[in-house]
Amino acid sequence: MKHSTFNIQHLTFLLGILVFLSCNKNKEVKEPEKFQLTETIAKEKTIAEAKEQVVQSEITLTGKISFNEDKVARVFPLVGGFVKELFAELGDKVTKGQTLAIVRSPEIAGFAKEGANAKQEMELLERKVRVAEELYKTSIISELDLLEKKKELENSKAELERINDVLDMYGAAQGKVFPIKSPVNGVVTQKNIALNMELRTEEINPAFIVGSLEEVWVLANIYESDIAKIKEEMAVEVFVSAYSDTSFGGKIDKIFDIIDKDSRTVKARITLDNKNHLLKPEMFVNVKIKYSQEIKKVAIPPSALIFDKSRYFVMVYKADDDIETREVKMYKETSNLIYIETGLKEGEKVMTKHQLLVYDALND
Repeated sequence: MKHSTFNIQHLTFLLGILVFLSCNKNKEVKEPEKFQLTETIAKEKTIAEAKEQVVQSEITLTGKISFNEDKVARVFPLVGGFVKELFAELGDKVTKGQTLAIVRSPEIAGFAKEGANAKQEMELLERKVRVAEELYKTSIISELDLLEKKKELENSKAELERINDVLDMYGAAQGKVFPIKSPVNGVVTQKNIALNMELRTEEINPAFIVGSLEEVWVLANIYESDIAKIKEEMAVEVFVSAYSDTSFGGKIDKIFDIIDKDSRTVKARITLDNKNHLLKPEMFVNVKIKYSQEIKKVAIPPSALIFDKSRYFVMVYKADDDIETREVKMYKETSNLIYIETGLKEGEKVMTKHQLLVYDALND
């Protein structure tokens, strides 16, 4: 009986010690400190408000720079002959009226001779008319005879004027030679003549092709899947690798109706001002086009989004000591906006600077 009593007393004593130790341990456990932005991060942080907006989609097209075909001049020799001098080479910049080549031409020599003969004949007829007028005053010839002489003089003057116009058109002020001149300011993009080469008027290839660089075309490729989304007059931004920090603004002025059978694309044409000649034909370009969809979504800056563990998060800011990690689902991404499908409401604020530091601190 004593042994039983002793065991009960001993057990009671041990339980008391355990309770005492347990109470002391609970007193030593401290509650976790509440999260609070540091003074530096609190000053440097940036916040953006989620706003519901019409969804702006963005398509990037590839393409290249081309001459404006409306400002490309194909220069043909107006008469046959032989190239006597050359003043322009492929790639040269030329101005309107600049002489590109000098051609010696038997045809021009023939026109010059006709002009000299026509001038002599006109001068002769002028003297005959003066004599006829004197004879008419003395009634030696009739008025009809006088009118016939004047008619002959008018025809002679008309013929001389025609020949002079032809010579002037050819620029043939130096007898047997005439210059080939550039009709526009631009760059020689093709040269099909050489020194002493014979030129014939029936040639199908121009002697020179001169393209203006004051305006250029961008020919962009639209894939079949995007044809319905892109319209004429849409604003675009054009980017070239040579000027990576610069964009060139324009609009689509024409969409061609023919599909390329190999690439399955149609061409969109954009006309760009190029007075500084930065853009060169055959440069490759990227063309960004933005267009509106008929739906609205909550939008935030791309800098607010955090990607971790194959999911997207934002740091919802309420106060420096009240920041929530929130998972969101992205609807669409553009270069300057992220549209959110779920997880964020209009009016809520998200961190756009130092949000990664805060995310790591709250989720370690």
